Amino acid sequence: MQKLTKAQEDIMHFVWELGECTVGDLRSAIEARDGKKPAHSTVSTLILALDDRGFVTHRKYGRTFVYTPAVSREEYGRQSLGQLIKKFFSGSPSLAVSQLVEHENLSLEELNSLVRKLEEE
Repeated sequence: MQKLTKAQEDIMHFVWELGECTVGDLRSAIEARDGKKPAHSTVSTLILALDDRGFVTHRKYGRTFVYTPAVSREEYGRQSLGQLIKKFFSGSPSLAVSQLVEHENLSLEELNSLVRKLEEE
């Protein structure tokens, strides 16, 4: 799976949240978040690139295309996490988890969940 640009990831987060959407839906969602509506051509270019790369699929509804995610947020997150671990933690998942535990304020429930996951493996 390919890594997305920041702008493409931003669009994918909206697609994941909306489930299915048009370019107009995406523009409205971005406007609600940022306070300004991006150009139709900008959003269209980004969603077409995501379609070409297999991250979304589309169906035609009248004169409009409706886009749906082809890759789940979790699937993309796993792939991105793998790249992050390789790049910043010398490929060591245990080092990444160690840093997470040391530097994030994890709740007791979150720590217990990590322990349960480790025990399951």
